[in-house]
Amino acid sequence: MKQLSKYAESFYVQKLSENSQLIANWDDKKFSYNKLLDYKNLWLNAPMSHPLKEFKNSGVIYQVLVYNFADGNNDGIGDFIGLKNKLDYFVNLGVDTLLLSPIHPSTSYHGYSVLNYCDVAQQLGGFNTFLEFLNCAHDKGIKVYIDFVFNHTSYEHPWFQEALFDNQKFIEYYEFDRDENDKDLRVDTESHRRRYPNLDTPLGGTNKKYIGRFWAGMPDLNLDNPVVIEQLCEIQKFWTKVGVDGFRYDAFSEFFSSESETKNNFNEAKIFRMLREASNSITEKYNMNEVFMIGEWLADHKKAMEYLTYNNKTALNTIYDGGEHFKDHVDTRVGFNKLVDICKMYQRSSKDSVWVPFLENHDTNRWLDVYRREISKISPESEEYFNSLTEDEKDAQRIALLQLLILPGQPIIYYADELCYYSTRIYDDPGLREPLKWLNKNENCAIVERKIDASHANVFLNISSTIAEVEKVISEDNSIYKSISLINKVRQNNPFIMKTDPNTILDPFDFVDADDYSSVIVRSKRENSSEFLLFAFNNHLNTNKRMGKISRKYRFEVLYSYKVEDHSWGVTLPVNSCVLYKLTRK
Repeated sequence: MKQLSKYAESFYVQKLSENSQLIANWDDKKFSYNKLLDYKNLWLNAPMSHPLKEFKNSGVIYQVLVYNFADGNNDGIGDFIGLKNKLDYFVNLGVDTLLLSPIHPSTSYHGYSVLNYCDVAQQLGGFNTFLEFLNCAHDKGIKVYIDFVFNHTSYEHPWFQEALFDNQKFIEYYEFDRDENDKDLRVDTESHRRRYPNLDTPLGGTNKKYIGRFWAGMPDLNLDNPVVIEQLCEIQKFWTKVGVDGFRYDAFSEFFSSESETKNNFNEAKIFRMLREASNSITEKYNMNEVFMIGEWLADHKKAMEYLTYNNKTALNTIYDGGEHFKDHVDTRVGFNKLVDICKMYQRSSKDSVWVPFLENHDTNRWLDVYRREISKISPESEEYFNSLTEDEKDAQRIALLQLLILPGQPIIYYADELCYYSTRIYDDPGLREPLKWLNKNENCAIVERKIDASHANVFLNISSTIAEVEKVISEDNSIYKSISLINKVRQNNPFIMKTDPNTILDPFDFVDADDYSSVIVRSKRENSSEFLLFAFNNHLNTNKRMGKISRKYRFEVLYSYKVEDHSWGVTLPVNSCVLYKLTRK
């Protein structure tokens, strides 16, 4: 973590002590895990969760970082007890899918350094607590997706430790002895091994060289090894049998990204098809719903379409798209022609694929942080950054989120977007992953992790410290939480909104006169339908935007309006305002 300024450090320490009863140590030796070398046939004895109860879907996904959402056992770490207790928060928000960042035993708090792929971290409550959470979620009609990290394991994973001890089978699980000039080549030094005090083998550095795309603590798996792929398929079977509804595949663009990695036996699409077949073998055997599979992709989504099928059969259902349209972009407008093109691109790749847009996630700057830097001109390094949000900043977040919910797909809301958490990356990743603040301080999370830097602790610091407790924020009149809930009810009653189908996108020119048609979205079941939804908004680019009367061909009903001014000739949309109409053909 970067060194904090004296002002920021004292400010954070003060706020941290206010918001939590204690600080937890992720590395505490009381948190043990089962060391597994083989995942084969574990699915045979895997317990099964309650079946998913069917309710009206909104098609909205909510990404949760379990470790910082809500603490249910008062140890300072978010867990599945706390998350289970907060399920009604999601029900009332109107989301029907929770995407959980990695939940497995892990070297690091974030979960991307996996130690055991078929268990749940004790810090998060363990497997049985997860199963109780999953049962309750399914009872409330909420699907649960988990995050698979198949590009690499933890340095501490038993596979890698066996490889360091010259077990040839496990050496072939990784990418050892590669090109000396490979930019991702790492060396197993004694100083690196000292970062892991919980290792039970006092081995000095071996000086073995291996590929670690992200860093030395995450050695890359050899995904061209059929034995490794077989293990991953067994892991997929296990969690499918448990009843997990879908899977996100972390960093799949990096599966073969190193110059030294080969694709003699596999490629990405083939791997995903094999994983799907592994899940299908379980869902067909136990009469379960087919799982949803989504790949992480932060670059141009057009380049990822090839991974949705393999030999004309479905591989991934989709990738998620934040790279081209929204990530680090304060102007979120996507006009009619572009929306049609996006839908056609997905349909060409796979008839069942769906667009999954989002504003940000745990690896990117929060959208509101970008807005504050670029539009409000506030530096994250200044004391001004810690001032309360302005109404314009909150309204900008509202417009960006509500537009996301009208697009033809299944969007992801990153946790606390609805609360206007703004954060910053200036203090590295923990600044993007801050804990929520509840009225009950025992539910708040604060975590220390010492292994990232042996010289000092990394503490989760709440950068959005000027924001009130969750319960207070969502109860405000016109809260963004309430606005999202209302729009999600519209989605539930109009399921065509979540379809990535060009026939559900209509040209706004045929419905209304407007200064800027890129800020008007018209949706319908089909082109010749008698009912339509029209969403118009104005972002920060225009002081006032005029929209004339809706065509006389249609009756209209206002479903939602925020700061829009009505006139005899039409409406004015001030900065960061929006309106949603239901139109009915006369």
